[in-house]
Amino acid sequence: MKHFIITFGLLLFSYTVTSQDKNIETKSIELDNLINFVVEQIDRKTEASEAPLDNIIFLLETPLNDLITEDKVILNQAFKLVSKRLTEDDYISILTYTGFNGIALNQTSPKELKAILYTIDNLKLSVKEFHDDGIALAYQFANENFMEEAVNTVIMIRNPNAANREQVTVENTKAPKVKNNVVLITAMALLPELISVIKD
Repeated sequence: MKHFIITFGLLLFSYTVTSQDKNIETKSIELDNLINFVVEQIDRKTEASEAPLDNIIFLLETPLNDLITEDKVILNQAFKLVSKRLTEDDYISILTYTGFNGIALNQTSPKELKAILYTIDNLKLSVKEFHDDGIALAYQFANENFMEEAVNTVIMIRNPNAANREQVTVENTKAPKVKNNVVLITAMALLPELISVIKD
């Protein structure tokens, strides 16, 4: 039974990835591993680099209120690294899901470090309009801000310190009808919990 559930999950994941309307890559990482992820997955570029542009949406899982200090420290260090590794011509955005859902930072250059760190330190205050579903919002945002000449990526940052992870439910996976990859990212959010249930 365990093997069947895992196989089914992998097939669903594979199908969803191949059925995306636009080439938006999705990655998922625990907050505690974010700095290592940046070092390993985001290549260092120079202004003279011939590598394609990056258009990255960081989708951050949040508690109901604001991030704890420990989480802010990790995020600040990670975004300082991102700023060093990307160029003025690349773009990053920060969106939130679970505790509160919204756009915290619209597309901006990774070199705008002051604005990025301010957003992290004042995450909830930076969201001007709250939405019902941050995951659906992230993919709507990704499609609206899609750049043909760039590598378009959504990086989901799962936060174990978010108190209300259970709000991302199976019910919510049926609600968004923006794009197929909305279902994918919601399934990815639930994957650690599903695996833990299977192991038990």
